[in-house]
Amino acid sequence: MASPTRRAVLELLRQADPDPGVGASDVAAALGLHVTTARFHLERMVAAGVVTTSQRRGSVGRPRKVYLADPDPASLATPEALQAFTTLLTGAWSAAADGVPIDPEQAGRRWVEERSDAVTPPSAGSPGAWLGKVGMAVDLLEEWGYQPELRTAAGGRTVELTLSACPFLSMARAHPDVVCGIHRGLIRGTMAAVGEAGATVDLEPFVTERSCVARLTTSATFRRTARP
Repeated sequence: MASPTRRAVLELLRQADPDPGVGASDVAAALGLHVTTARFHLERMVAAGVVTTSQRRGSVGRPRKVYLADPDPASLATPEALQAFTTLLTGAWSAAADGVPIDPEQAGRRWVEERSDAVTPPSAGSPGAWLGKVGMAVDLLEEWGYQPELRTAAGGRTVELTLSACPFLSMARAHPDVVCGIHRGLIRGTMAAVGEAGATVDLEPFVTERSCVARLTTSATFRRTARP
């Protein structure tokens, strides 16, 4: 989905009326593509689970194959995030092929460290400040294509992030140790960059077929604030 053409195709399908639906020739005409090229992109998106197909019977002739945007499609990561993740995966698998032990989590942490400010802020001193720190990780996860849902426990000291619509779902199922390890490193690296290196980060993959859960718990001592 890093392809601008496929992103344009998906946007076209999302805006189209599902009945009668959109055929390959409709996509080709709308985007100025050859119908074979349009069908190629559509079928690749079907294989990825982003687009579904259906048959529409017209007044005459054989049923017409149409393409529909998945009613609950995986969130699409930005092209920059897709490129970065591809680079991390390529590096991890190349290291494995060369006989070098893989540390996907460290790769994810290093990616964040290379893009963080040199000055690390102090750890949070209140539940609100802690949630603000976690918000940095939420922003990163949304950039990478997730749909985080947040809830708190233990008086705000633990934040549970349910991560749905993983944009790397197929890869995560095939190589959970690598893909989930990179994501765990991304979260831990982000928390360290915002001054919460001591936070505990647990990532539980595949809580459901399409979601995982990250639990972040602060080790900081919250100070009491005076009530006005």
